Amino acid sequence: MVLNIFQDYYRILPMKYIVTILAFVFIITIVTLFMNPLYSWKNQVSPLHIPIQEARSRRFGFIVDVRTPEQRNHLGYYPNSVPISLERLRAEVPLDITNKNTWILVYSNGDDKAKLAAEKLFHMGYPNVRFIQETYLSLMPGSK
Repeated sequence: MVLNIFQDYYRILPMKYIVTILAFVFIITIVTLFMNPLYSWKNQVSPLHIPIQEARSRRFGFIVDVRTPEQRNHLGYYPNSVPISLERLRAEVPLDITNKNTWILVYSNGDDKAKLAAEKLFHMGYPNVRFIQETYLSLMPGSK
């Protein structure tokens, strides 16, 4: 009887080692991926980002300027763009856009506000929202 218990234990023991080793390898792999800058989420291009050339050629039904009113007044703005702050986006956009399939372009001053606004709009149910990382001046005719 006692001998049977030890025999069963030795058959199970190697499996425990294998599971432990696999778990350790899995944890090391995950930690390595998250610490490696090549796999960092910050270095990945957002699927909502649109290159300037493509933005120039596409027709947008709504253009959102998420800069502050001071920046908009001082630096100018893209014609027919609508100033909506990042904080007021959820409240104001549904009033202006009734069709969720409208193509929307979001811009800022080259900071992350345009990306954050585009992601927020996407999660609000607007699948055709895009943002540019550059300033609105890069959209103007004749700019490079």
